[in-house]
Amino acid sequence: MSDDRLPIVNPQQETFMSWPQQVHLTAVTLLKHFGIGTVLILAAAAILLISDPRRNQAAKSSTVPKKIAVINYASVPVLDEGEAGLMAGLEEAGLVDGKNVALKRYNAEGDRATAILIAKEVVSSDVDAVITLSTPVLQAVANANAESRKTHIFTLTTDPWGAEVGVRSENHADHPPYMTGHGTLQPVASLFRLAREANPQLKKVGVVWNPSESNSESSTKLAREVCTQLEIELIEVTVDSSSAVLDATKALLGREVEAIWAGGDSTVGAAIDTMISTAREAGVPVFTNMPVNVKQGALFSLGADYFTVGKASGLLAARVIRGESPAGIPVDNFAPENLALNKVSQELFKSKWLIGSDWEQRATLVVDGQGIRAAAQKPVNDSRK
Repeated sequence: MSDDRLPIVNPQQETFMSWPQQVHLTAVTLLKHFGIGTVLILAAAAILLISDPRRNQAAKSSTVPKKIAVINYASVPVLDEGEAGLMAGLEEAGLVDGKNVALKRYNAEGDRATAILIAKEVVSSDVDAVITLSTPVLQAVANANAESRKTHIFTLTTDPWGAEVGVRSENHADHPPYMTGHGTLQPVASLFRLAREANPQLKKVGVVWNPSESNSESSTKLAREVCTQLEIELIEVTVDSSSAVLDATKALLGREVEAIWAGGDSTVGAAIDTMISTAREAGVPVFTNMPVNVKQGALFSLGADYFTVGKASGLLAARVIRGESPAGIPVDNFAPENLALNKVSQELFKSKWLIGSDWEQRATLVVDGQGIRAAAQKPVNDSRK
């Protein structure tokens, strides 16, 4: 007996019928008993039963949460605020961890080798997109991702155009098609002009920075330019680790700087408390491009609010995660200027540093003897449609 013939038993005789014969007999029998309308309904139901598993499978695939890796470089206030903003932006856009996205968060804790290992692990996994915070992590993922070409959104990056990751300064739309993000080039020149306004006699400013950080190199170049214009001597001490920041700060104080500037260097950021307290003990103020630093004692700061930047990047990332091609989104600078003041530090340095009342009116963050006062923030929008 062949495989396509099945036994049909009747009271008179055992016979064998082929599949086509069985289908014909079944159809004739149904027509006799139920009529053509009923048969058509049954046929349609059968088709739905056959196709429904496929439909259910497709629906299931469309509702599987997208896997998103978020990689931070270090646990420092600036980057932590940026990551908190990123999460707020994703949530505002309707992407909720554990519901329609599955987030896995990493932190290299300020170690470049660790950042490279994390980058390699992530791009070789089954994640749907990678979000990076800081220039060192941008570079680590960009290098590891050259072949995998995972969707990559970056943020909290001072100068992506100078980071050698394929983002062109001449044309912000010219970048790898699987990558986009925000640049956050800080208002270094404006900050130094504020310093000169507060202290017209200012002649010597120190800076500690890590030359292996392209973001810090970009900021330092801007500082050199404005210092030349303002006839301020910029004294530089370089470091290769956060543990060296204390000695570097003491070296600057030994050269009788009148102030120390910090421009967003991640290595320095990990030791900014040490720098500010050491300089304060010597009677020297610190001013920075990270508004959050006034909470740690900086005299004043002018720069992007990193929570705001992170939130805008979260909104941008949501667009990409939902299917918009990163290839069509230019890499623009997003660094809305925010002035922050520490009035407690101002009292310590008021003999040489005079900060007018108009500064406080412009400030979005003020630290005084009563605590921290924050002005109302404007709504965050990513308008690059």
